[in-house]
Amino acid sequence: MDIVETVFSVAQAIHTQFEQVKCCKHQCQRLVERIQILLEPVRILQAQPSKHISHHEEELLKKLLQALWEAQKLVTKYSQTSWIQKLLRAHSTSEEFVWVNESLEDVAQGLSLVLQAEQKQVFLEAFHEKTCRRQDAEDWKDDRAFLDQVISSTEEPEAMPQEIYINRQCMESKVDWMQSEMNKIMRVMDCLKKVNVGKREDITEIDRDQLTFYRHLQDTESYDLYEGEYLKYPVAIKTFKRPLTTDPAKVRDIFEKEIQTLKKFESPNILRMYGICIEEKDGSPCFSIVMEYCKHGTLRDVLTKQRHLSWEIRIRMALGAARGLYRLHQTGEKSRLHGCICSSKFLVAGDYCVKLSGFELCETESSIKRRVKKNWKQVSMLAYVAPENLKDNNDPYKRPCEIYSFGVVLWEIATSKIPFEGCTPQEITEKVCRHHHQDPVGEDCPADLREVIDQCRACDPSQRPSAEEIVDSLAELEKNRNQGS
Repeated sequence: MDIVETVFSVAQAIHTQFEQVKCCKHQCQRLVERIQILLEPVRILQAQPSKHISHHEEELLKKLLQALWEAQKLVTKYSQTSWIQKLLRAHSTSEEFVWVNESLEDVAQGLSLVLQAEQKQVFLEAFHEKTCRRQDAEDWKDDRAFLDQVISSTEEPEAMPQEIYINRQCMESKVDWMQSEMNKIMRVMDCLKKVNVGKREDITEIDRDQLTFYRHLQDTESYDLYEGEYLKYPVAIKTFKRPLTTDPAKVRDIFEKEIQTLKKFESPNILRMYGICIEEKDGSPCFSIVMEYCKHGTLRDVLTKQRHLSWEIRIRMALGAARGLYRLHQTGEKSRLHGCICSSKFLVAGDYCVKLSGFELCETESSIKRRVKKNWKQVSMLAYVAPENLKDNNDPYKRPCEIYSFGVVLWEIATSKIPFEGCTPQEITEKVCRHHHQDPVGEDCPADLREVIDQCRACDPSQRPSAEEIVDSLAELEKNRNQGS
């Protein structure tokens, strides 16, 4: 596409022109860094045939190009002595960078859909709103300090030499800062290059020939789970036994309706769905659902097998799980509830990134899967039921009910234990409803994490925090621990 080539051309011109910048250097440097990051998803689009680029993606490229033109004007402007002299006389820097930075942030949110989930998490960190505001404020402060230094050292601004350069002492004081910032951006770029940057595939119906089956992971009464590969991506493939229906058209109709909703849930902490595979042969169709592969299995598996995890990893897993729940609760005008939050509904990737699962393609799966007889082990699900629902089965299932369930999951992350292990349904109900019992977390648990867990498990629904508040608390806890280490 011509627009892609134009984007790269303007970006290269900005990078070249930056070498000549003499003023507002920190703010210009930040622009150049953000532009370089944005070029990664553009390269992915460049590798695709034009017919595969959607109208939405084309509009994003146009918006990016407009922002690049404005950025080019700024970088060129502050490379020219005449503008620097005007700036010094006014003794103030303008807010021109604000609009360009905000435009780049908007484009980043849209282009992130081109990337894989793992890439997106790294990619969006560079455009996190609070981080960008802090960085921009620091850049402005540093640039303002330099201008003040130039003004204070010159009695008559009009008499300044034609070319203004940062003096040696000022330059040396900024070298370490510049090197640090470049190291940060290079780390982000390296992370992007370490993962597959091929075309992002939408949720779709998948041909059997596109799937490779490797290892049998799980055998249940209703399905077999395999590790496999789809379009060079590692995947998990759930193949159903004795399907409920033999009508592929009915399943396709349900699937097509459901994927329109699922596309809203793109997130690093939501298990990614690739699609459904329907094999029709001999009048007996075989149905498989293809999803993202998570190396460690369920969160419950991890907590059972790896009981000596560090608090850094436990907090990271708790934050990832909270972000998945928040993404689900905050999608669209109406929040969506999961309906069955427990530690087995969260999966753990190789880097201990936790992903919420168990609601994707649930209607499609329900149309295929035969109900199996419940066994005694499932009674432990009562451990996740909020007190108000234990007291009255007819009490509406609302967001605070789900927060209570999530509080139990957080307790599991902190302790590695099984909630109410060995208790009968009657004992669980008695403890929770009559005695307001909460299993203790443990003295070694960080106080801030213990507080979040106890708030989530509050008997009074109105006292439980929202998913957003949980994310904020856990993010602050992780930040403080990282700074302290």
